[in-house]
Amino acid sequence: MRFFHASDIHLGAAPDRKKPWSLIRKQEIYESFSRLIDEANRQQIDFLFLSGDVFHKPPGINDIREFDYILQKLVATKTVFIAGNHDYLSENSPLKSYDFLSDTYLLDGKEVEYIFFEEEETYVYGFSYWQQEITDSCYEGIAPVSSDGYHILLAHGGDAKHVPIDYEELKWSGFDYIALGHIHKPDILVEDLMAYPGSLEPLDQTETGPHGYIEGEISEEKQRITFVPFAKRSYLECEIPIHDEMVEMQIYDRIRNEILLRGAENYFYLTLSGNLHYGINLDFSELEEKYQIIDIDNQLTEFGDYDELLSANRDNIVGKVMLKLEDEPKALSYAMKALLSTAKGGQL
Repeated sequence: MRFFHASDIHLGAAPDRKKPWSLIRKQEIYESFSRLIDEANRQQIDFLFLSGDVFHKPPGINDIREFDYILQKLVATKTVFIAGNHDYLSENSPLKSYDFLSDTYLLDGKEVEYIFFEEEETYVYGFSYWQQEITDSCYEGIAPVSSDGYHILLAHGGDAKHVPIDYEELKWSGFDYIALGHIHKPDILVEDLMAYPGSLEPLDQTETGPHGYIEGEISEEKQRITFVPFAKRSYLECEIPIHDEMVEMQIYDRIRNEILLRGAENYFYLTLSGNLHYGINLDFSELEEKYQIIDIDNQLTEFGDYDELLSANRDNIVGKVMLKLEDEPKALSYAMKALLSTAKGGQL
């Protein structure tokens, strides 16, 4: 039995709302989900497991129809999903009565239930959130209902307000694979057995690193899972060292080159560290218009000429700090900001 496991798709989310690319990101979340469907067709997998927060908020009927339309493109793959804390099932949720045209199954109960797929000899277990926060540990004592076939648990949560999970207990519960959701960064907790795939696309600047889905296979001969990077873009943190001999255009070129080196399609949180020559007034508007820069943390200290400042202060605390930290530009920058703010004319 072969499967894809994805979670926290957050269809309908528009990351970085104050940025000009926010609506583009909203569309790209849908596009990445569609690409996942294309990949499932290419590999002819048996199941697509979605462990919660498929939608960014409780979906309306049009949201569900769009979701169903994408899933109808699957040729040989069954989809099984649960609702999480973002797309929880209220009493009047249209998901409860919707008849999927695709080969899709929702585990919509408030307690763990299962569906048996005879052809694949596979049991899939899970329950859906009925409210945003659930503080009960709902997976205690859970176990497969049979010793035959393959047993998959879809579970959403893992913190105090969203179904606390005892991972060690769950590890020994007897399931062949435990498909977790809620945490947006990938984490294989137990090799080939239990994993968070993370969100398919990163949803804000804190979600750095790779994003994608889990690919798995379970048979009598083997059991394996693999994380597959899949996101169209990433949020990257990048520290760029600057020194006081650099002119203004040289600094812009340094920033531009660092962005191009890491991929201009990505989103950047930049930190500028080191020293800036007196009189340079940096303007990042052109770079921010051309590239997708979330923020620039300017930690530069205006030194003027480093050697001249050192020569003028060699016998006082400024000079001593400069010599001690000369190989640690970031620490030197912090220290000099503090010292020079109390100095007059660059000397103590």
